[in-house]
Formats: sequence, C-alpha cells, structure tokens
Amino acid sequence: MYIHEMIQETKALREQMDPANEAYFGEMVMYIRSGASSLTEAKGEEVLLGLAKQIVKNQSKGISAKQLFGPDAAAYCEQLADDIHMRKPRSTKDKIKYYTMIPWVALTWVFFIYMITGFFSKWFGGELEYTLISSSTLLLIAVLSIVLVELVTRFLGQGSKKQEEESAETADAAAPHKINLKSIATYVVVVVVVVAVGLLLGRIMPSFTVSPWDSLIIFLIGLAGQIFIFGRRSKS
Repeated sequence: MYIHEMIQETKALREQMDPANEAYFGEMVMYIRSGASSLTEAKGEEVLLGLAKQIVKNQSKGISAKQLFGPDAAAYCEQLADDIHMRKPRSTKDKIKYYTMIPWVALTWVFFIYMITGFFSKWFGGELEYTLISSSTLLLIAVLSIVLVELVTRFLGQGSKKQEEESAETADAAAPHKINLKSIATYVVVVVVVVAVGLLLGRIMPSFTVSPWDSLIIFLIGLAGQIFIFGRRSKS
C-alpha cells in the first residue's frame, strides 16, 4: 500500500472515532509524524493505520483508546517505536514464540558443544567422552540467555537509535552517550539472583549422562526447530 493510500485510510478511520478517541489518536499522529519516533515516513504511516484500526475496532466494544494503550499516547508511541527498531514482538503469541526461541537456540548450541567435545577424544584415538549434565545447569543457561538477549537488544538497540538522533541534531559535535546505570544494575542483580537460584536448584535437581551421539541427536532436533518452527516469520 502506498503512503498516500495509508494516509487516506487513516483519515477515514479517524472520522469514525468519537471525540475522546480522536483527540488521543491526534497525539499519536503528532508524535509519529513530527519525526520524534525516528521511524521512516512509510513505517510511521503503517503504524498509524494499524493503531487507527485498533481504536475503531475497540471503540465499537466500548473500549477507549486510553484504556487500550494507556493514559500517555506519546509514551506508548515511543515504546512502540523502540520495539519496532529492536524488532521486538508485541502480540502475546509473538512474545511467547520469541521468549521460547531464545533458550531453544541457546540450548541447541550448548549440545553442539557437548557433541564436539565428546567426539574430540575419539578423534584423537581415545574413548568417547560422556558428559554429566545437571538439569539445573540447562535451566540456568536458558534463563541467562533471555537476560543476555534482553540486555543486548535494549542497550545496543537504544544506543544505535540515540546515536542516529544525536548525529541528526548535532552534525558538527558528537554528544556523549549516557549510560543508564540503574538499568545495568538491575540486570546485574537479576543475573546474580538467577545464578544463586541455579546453584541452589543444583542440589535438588537431577543430573543425567549424555553421549556425543545423544548430543548430536538433540542438536539436530534443536536445529530443525530453529529452521522450521522459529525460522518462520509471523504475519504482522
């Protein structure tokens, strides 16, 4: 759909809104079209059209835009734009898939490492090396993988966005990048807590032994899942 077509459809939907919803949506339009979100014009109009459809749809159910998106329209649009920049999921279905994919991928490649290290001894003339794996260790890896991905996407994603904005605003002088120490400290605390809980669970959760062949099978199953389950993009 062309930009002018999206604008016309958005305008028609806006005319169907009641005064309160129209005023709320007006704040969204002002924020996104002003360039504050740093979305491209085409993406911005696509987002506005999607928001307008949601507002009109829920308006017929007696749900206002403020109830749907929160009291601050600009804040919602800012968060929405950040999620789009970092390609983070927004629907419940996509979030479940996203946060299942992260540990799935992490554990898949952990078993790849177990497989390689197990076969190394055989390749160099020794015996196949079996590995004793604690289920608490796998759980710890799964949780820490999510924390790590969140840390990387949040800070690197926002950092890239801020650098783009700073470059556009100050072409001749680079502004110093501010680090959110509070957020970093929060992630550090989360990691410490997760590791501590993992160590405690290690005393009560069972362990099991895998051969390199077992690890190979698990790796191939995990790789197939990455390709055929998580490799498919959800329709937005």
